[in-house]
Amino acid sequence: MSLRYGLLGLLCYQDMTGYDLNKAFQSSLQFMWNVKSSQIYRELSKMEDEKLVTSRIETQEKKFDRKVYSITSLGKETFQEWVKKFPQNLIAPIRDEFIVRVFFGEAVGYDNLIFEIQRFKRQQVEALDILSIVEGSATEAARDGGLETSLFYWMLTISRARKAIVAEIEWSEETIELIKNKR
Repeated sequence: MSLRYGLLGLLCYQDMTGYDLNKAFQSSLQFMWNVKSSQIYRELSKMEDEKLVTSRIETQEKKFDRKVYSITSLGKETFQEWVKKFPQNLIAPIRDEFIVRVFFGEAVGYDNLIFEIQRFKRQQVEALDILSIVEGSATEAARDGGLETSLFYWMLTISRARKAIVAEIEWSEETIELIKNKR
């Protein structure tokens, strides 16, 4: 996926500022696609040049003006073409530095490897906590925005993320025990 399709998809729901898009991305798509706010603004600028989105300035009293982005009909058409065309290979490419280090674990040493796997497990537990917050936010946003149908699909992705995180936690626990027994 390119970042633009995530942004176009979010803009299909409603007009948003770059800040709002970043916030929406972090509260919905972060478990599928990592992005920095600078990437969002850079991509919005390109998309505006390509006529996929337009922007307007909204003035606010006692606050900075807001640049609000809207998806164009070309943007909607581009998004629809992309979203309906699934890639041939549906397995996401993997680039996992952590697991490569585990693969070469004998060079790391038992204690250091256990420490890093415990740290990995803690991060997964934190991700699970964040996912619960995301689920609550999604439910609230759907209720407030009349997006109950969208919520069904959002929950499918949240369920997948939860299962993946739980599997990583289980793997961490099992691996720590195996290393301790090997030591």
